Amino acid sequence: MSASLLHYPDVSSGVLCENAKTLGHASELLVDSVFARLGIPVASFAEHSPFDRMIWIGSNCLRVQVKGRHRMTDGGYHFDIKRGYQRGPNGTREYDRGDFDVLALVGLPHDIVKFTASWSKSHVIRGHEIPGLRNRPGASLQQALDALGLSGTTPADCAI
Repeated sequence: MSASLLHYPDVSSGVLCENAKTLGHASELLVDSVFARLGIPVASFAEHSPFDRMIWIGSNCLRVQVKGRHRMTDGGYHFDIKRGYQRGPNGTREYDRGDFDVLALVGLPHDIVKFTASWSKSHVIRGHEIPGLRNRPGASLQQALDALGLSGTTPADCAI
């Protein structure tokens, strides 16, 4: 356990940076928890894949990219959708349009996940959305499925 994270989310930006991989893994585990609660089979993928998870809903296999945030700014969690690490040897770069099907946006301090199939370079979870995302964790996933043309499919239709 990292003693520096004992007071998360009330930690410095430096502590967040030092523990980026650990906190990213925590975001992925929260998404896994939501999928488990919805009865959705899930598989994880290697760190350098363009997606983090694969899920099965009915006969559909969907690739899911997970992005987590740790601080709210301007009334929401703001996400810039890029791959790589700013301080990594290759920096960050844009995703290709076909890299994933669903984006899982995580506001880790609030234990919330917002799913979207909207292809955009940036997304926001607004503060007023938090209670709904917490109370109905599958609602945004259903909206993402509808946007993908899978409106006849619900999370309850899951099977491998």
